[in-house]
Amino acid sequence: MLLTMRNAPVAPVDMSSVTPDRLAAIKKTRIGSIKVTYGKKSLRLDELFSLSGSDTSNIIIRGGSNQLLYIGHSMTHGRITIEGNVGDYAGSHMQGGAITIHGNAGSWTGCAMAGGHLQVNGDAGDFTGAGLPRDAHGMSDGLIFINGKAGDRTGDRMRRGIIIVHGNAGAYCGSRMQAGTVLVLGRIGEFPGYGMRRGTVVLAKQPAHIGGTFSSCGILKMQFLRLLFKQLSTLDKSYGFLGNYQPTVHRYTGDLASNGKGEILVLLEKIRRSKSP
Repeated sequence: MLLTMRNAPVAPVDMSSVTPDRLAAIKKTRIGSIKVTYGKKSLRLDELFSLSGSDTSNIIIRGGSNQLLYIGHSMTHGRITIEGNVGDYAGSHMQGGAITIHGNAGSWTGCAMAGGHLQVNGDAGDFTGAGLPRDAHGMSDGLIFINGKAGDRTGDRMRRGIIIVHGNAGAYCGSRMQAGTVLVLGRIGEFPGYGMRRGTVVLAKQPAHIGGTFSSCGILKMQFLRLLFKQLSTLDKSYGFLGNYQPTVHRYTGDLASNGKGEILVLLEKIRRSKSP
């Protein structure tokens, strides 16, 4: 089903009711009459978007805006594709299916996510894969891929799953992690792994500073990384570049101030590809 934006919204739009789960339970002729919150009022969906097609398991939103909030909230199956930017809470409490954003995403992308695949082909804001203050934890399963950069507190209170940031990430990456894996291929901000109890933060570049509450374990080969990179590189062609990385790392454990058993792994090698003649 294709939703083409009529005019750029000037107030926040709650898109949580526009998911494959919710639309599947509605007659095709009545989808346009769904009410969505627009600022302080409610509007029919067809007042904001022109609708075409009937496949509610594959939703395409053409014309993005940072006013579009809660894209794919709690979805369990199907696919949502956004041709443009989105606002906060994209993929929040997502349990399955796939969301692809061909633009930037706001803060709390994939917050409390419990499954599925969320890909942002631009940048993401703060608290990617984290949990809201009322949530017991952050992301608990699934895969988030940020093709650009991510803001502060990526993976905060993360419990399980994988977050890949192809670009830079802000401060406190992996803060208060309970488990799971965060992989950052660009530069990292201050205090990675702050307060983490378990989990793994993998960095392709040496951070400017690692806190004194992390203990160096020296240079090691972490063979699970070889398996992880191989698995991810065959999962989707977008992750093929991960096959270039070797599992040799400088390993740090902590955060000792939180009695933590987490780890920060700084990658030290890439495979040298020979140039074809």
